[in-house]
Amino acid sequence: MLLGVIADVHSNLPALEAVIAKLGRLGPERILCAGDLVGYNAFPNEVIRLVRKHRVESILGNHDRAVLAGVTEDLNENAARAVEWTRDRITEASRAYLEKLPARLELTVGRRKLLVVHGSPRDDDEYVLPLPEDLCPFKDIGADVLVMGHTHVQWTRAFRSEGLTMLNPGSVGQPRDMDPRAAFATLDTRDLAVKLHRTAYDIAGTARAVVAGGLPPWLAQRLYIGR
Repeated sequence: MLLGVIADVHSNLPALEAVIAKLGRLGPERILCAGDLVGYNAFPNEVIRLVRKHRVESILGNHDRAVLAGVTEDLNENAARAVEWTRDRITEASRAYLEKLPARLELTVGRRKLLVVHGSPRDDDEYVLPLPEDLCPFKDIGADVLVMGHTHVQWTRAFRSEGLTMLNPGSVGQPRDMDPRAAFATLDTRDLAVKLHRTAYDIAGTARAVVAGGLPPWLAQRLYIGR
């Protein structure tokens, strides 16, 4: 089965629309999301409506949790301001949707077991950056594929000695790997082939909405440089 894999949409509707359109041409049967639907950008309710329309199977990210709980102590100033901005504007329907999201997903697709987390299997807030082939920190997790988000850095690695493929699709809505295009991935569960994808989107439109909405200007600026 071909799966679409996304993460860290962060209320960026133009980016999500571009990714959904490209996935439509690639033809995955399901779309998984490793969390953080909201935060940073200006379209939280629109993003949630689009995710629901396309039946994206998402988990809860740390920004999603912060919006629900109003707890921002672990976030930087810009992120915390965006969380408060989102809390003031999110609809009851959007809040109810976020409240029902699980912390992680454990799926069996065909013969493959997938684990979808936001940070890592041991800590939802851990940042796992690209690892060398001889260093696999997650052993005996009971999965063939580990999907992570949180870092906004796109990468994948097959740890053959552990029988584990690790995948971070990168960020749809706020890439941080110096490529400003929206990031996502596809996974074929038949042979565990992972393809990393990028697609252009209307960055200027998102940036204008950030500034017009009264969010911190840096959140608009960083979209152009991908960091």
